[in-house]
Amino acid sequence: YSPELASALHTYRIPPSQADEMALAAEFDQPDKTRRWREGLLKSSFNYLLLDPRVTQNLPARCQLLSPAQAFQTFVQAVFYVGKGTRGRPYRHLYEALSHYQEGQGAPATQVSSKVRHILEIWAGGQGVVSMHCFQNVVPVEAYTREACMVDAIGLRRLTNQKKGNYYGSVAAWPMKRRRSLGVFLLHRALRIFLAGGERQPGPA
Repeated sequence: YSPELASALHTYRIPPSQADEMALAAEFDQPDKTRRWREGLLKSSFNYLLLDPRVTQNLPARCQLLSPAQAFQTFVQAVFYVGKGTRGRPYRHLYEALSHYQEGQGAPATQVSSKVRHILEIWAGGQGVVSMHCFQNVVPVEAYTREACMVDAIGLRRLTNQKKGNYYGSVAAWPMKRRRSLGVFLLHRALRIFLAGGERQPGPA
């Protein structure tokens, strides 16, 4: 993990990045329309996290038995992919995995990405991938920037993402430590959304 996330997991001191998130949201709420922004300015994007249910073990249902620090640790450990989506984008990963699942009768294939292999392993164990959505109804570049913050906070070595995310707007000029701190803050916010919304597991059936 990044130093900022490792510290938060150890101490449960979440970076006070509320103002940074508000600045990020405000900038893209009224984006400069004279510039060309990636994928346009339609506010239909969101972020999503793919979680391993073998780690969460229905975290929303059992979070009362855990300390807030333990819940955050479990949540972060369960995240294996961070993405930016519109409409059914998160489920494309599952459709991709499903084609391999049907070909191999559920056995993890070797010629697949680490993300698909992870999904196949979850399915082979009789469970479904948890896909949670957060930070919805934003322009694409805001979702990409939030994704980049969270990916850098967790670190590629802990994820199945193949590359780092892209930053846009003023956040792109921030020091990396500040971006990663915002990523930790966003992950903690995502946890709270997850606990409120419950855990659902789309499977191959």
